[in-house]
Amino acid sequence: MKRIEWEFSCEYFAQLARDDYLQLRQEASELQEYSNAKLDRVTRYLGVLAEKTRKLDQVALETEARISPLINEKKRLFNDLLTSKGSIRIFCRTRPLFEDEGPSVVDFPDDHTIRVNTGDDTFANPKKDYEFDKVYGPHVGQAELFSDVQPLVQSALDGYNVSIFAYGQTHSGKTHTMEGSNYDRGLYARCFEELFDLSNLDTTSTSQYKFCVTVCELYNEQTRDLLLESGKNMPKLCFGSAECSVELVQEKVNNPLEFSTVLKSAFQNRGNDLLKITVSHLIVTIHIFYNNSITGENSYSKLYLVDLAGSEGSITEDDSGERVTDLLHVMKSLSALGDVLFSLTSKKDIVPYENSMLTKLLADSLGIDIFFLFLFMNLFQHLFGV
Repeated sequence: MKRIEWEFSCEYFAQLARDDYLQLRQEASELQEYSNAKLDRVTRYLGVLAEKTRKLDQVALETEARISPLINEKKRLFNDLLTSKGSIRIFCRTRPLFEDEGPSVVDFPDDHTIRVNTGDDTFANPKKDYEFDKVYGPHVGQAELFSDVQPLVQSALDGYNVSIFAYGQTHSGKTHTMEGSNYDRGLYARCFEELFDLSNLDTTSTSQYKFCVTVCELYNEQTRDLLLESGKNMPKLCFGSAECSVELVQEKVNNPLEFSTVLKSAFQNRGNDLLKITVSHLIVTIHIFYNNSITGENSYSKLYLVDLAGSEGSITEDDSGERVTDLLHVMKSLSALGDVLFSLTSKKDIVPYENSMLTKLLADSLGIDIFFLFLFMNLFQHLFGV
């Protein structure tokens, strides 16, 4: 009897298992059919999306192809406007007086004139007026100064070479104009920040900008790469004209913080020998690369930021032989720069770039083609400095 019950029980559970199996098989088949249907719908939907994406990409490409000439025309008109104001402009900035420097002998009749009281009563009029493209009084800050430089930064991004020089005697404020302080940034930082912000506005999926920096010191007609680190194999960039070029380490910078870090390293490598610093030129160059994969447009331009050596222009009896040599080299290079600028503004057929290493290196920026140059002349307010 028990055997019969056991066999019946086994048969019963076997039947339940077969029923469950058949049910699961049916459900699996239905799920497979459902999944196939869904997969087919998704595949067709992805195909539709891919087609729409292709059409949108095509529209974007056609739009960019139509807009690109308009953008280039806008750049041309903008830079024509700047050129109409003069491709070479000289600004004058006076720094505040220190307590031990005596009274100011400088007045500012308007935004373009500096009036200097020579204090020499032998002249009928001891006051002399000097005119500039723009004059900045001692209370003008870095931000206001940069507002006049900003259009030139846009030109550099547009593919034009731009040079900004700080010129003046030692302690007249050249380095403050270019470097500034932690609380009041100078032209180095402000120019790159503006380049970075403008490039972000113009960058698209098919166009992009890349920035690299080179920094060198020019001392007694010899160049020194301030980013060169011993033992490191770093990418280099030819700097200067075809007739006179040097290889400098190029550092790619992706944001203002990286730019600041590179400059800090260069300044540390330059050292703290103030006597040498005052008789050497510092050339910071931002190299701007642009590429558009749709139009095939490529451009390369440079923004030169140059802190020139002190322009004392005189040698005293106390100067040693080495100091005399340094000053003579400074006088020669600054005189050569003046000759080049005079030749360019006078539209001379021959421009004497070869007279100094400074003008040789900057020849491609100080060319006969369209370029822009700002020269900030930094002055004292007291009689000795003026």
